Amino acid sequence: MNGEEIDSELSQWFSTYGVITAERILGRYKINLEQTELVAAIKSPFSFYHRIIQVPLKSVLNGIVLQQASDYHVYVQKLFIDYLLSGENSKDEESQGAATRETIENERQQLVALGEAFQKVQGDHDYLIANSQRILIQLTQIFNTELEKALSSINKLFKAAGLSVKKSQIRRATNHALIYCNMAEVQTNQSLFIEKMNEVLKVSLTEDLKKKMLSSLSEILRMDLDFDEQITDFVQQADELNRSANSYRNQFFDTIIRVVDLMKSLPDYKIDPEQDAINREPLYFDKSIGSL
Repeated sequence: MNGEEIDSELSQWFSTYGVITAERILGRYKINLEQTELVAAIKSPFSFYHRIIQVPLKSVLNGIVLQQASDYHVYVQKLFIDYLLSGENSKDEESQGAATRETIENERQQLVALGEAFQKVQGDHDYLIANSQRILIQLTQIFNTELEKALSSINKLFKAAGLSVKKSQIRRATNHALIYCNMAEVQTNQSLFIEKMNEVLKVSLTEDLKKKMLSSLSEILRMDLDFDEQITDFVQQADELNRSANSYRNQFFDTIIRVVDLMKSLPDYKIDPEQDAINREPLYFDKSIGSL
């Protein structure tokens, strides 16, 4: 699965679970948007806020896939535990089913090795969450501070120019521009950001006032332009973890199929249906989530 396919899967999953996930993630960074802004912010690919939640959302999705892989892993471990407790594996090599028992033992040893490798991926996932969260918290703390400075500065500019605009409206206008502006275009023509703001402000702006507004917004615009570079490594790591998580989920699932078939072929061993029903309860999930 390439980055675009992962993002498509993320969008499908996200549309199912709604905006509340994004709202909670942004809340961690002390970013609170109005409901209409929130919906637009997460849908617009240009949105600064859309990009802020990109890595955390990928990590949420990866966590779901890893948990499903873990559930498969635990289930097949329970199959082996019940099998070993039955004493079936201790039967004489000359007794019927010896070759099958040997194959089952090989599967068990392979599962141990697979489980150890899987634990490393789980550790990498936890490390990415901790590391990306640390950086994102730092970046958004600076962003929030600079945003408040910019809003206060523009508020003063408007008062000095005799414009009656509330600070809350300036905030909405700035968020509107942060959501809808393509920063690649703004980089070559910064007035586009002011024009987008004025779709909300709806005031007459002189060229001098526009320049002063851009000066007030300079740090915000710089952070927006530089943000993708700051998180590129995290995005790549999250995408790689998604591929690994899918691989282990598939491998554990395939192991279950093989082991169950092997155990069913033994003449004197039967999987306890009641216990198996209990063991299978955690497996009733949508295994298509995050699938390759």
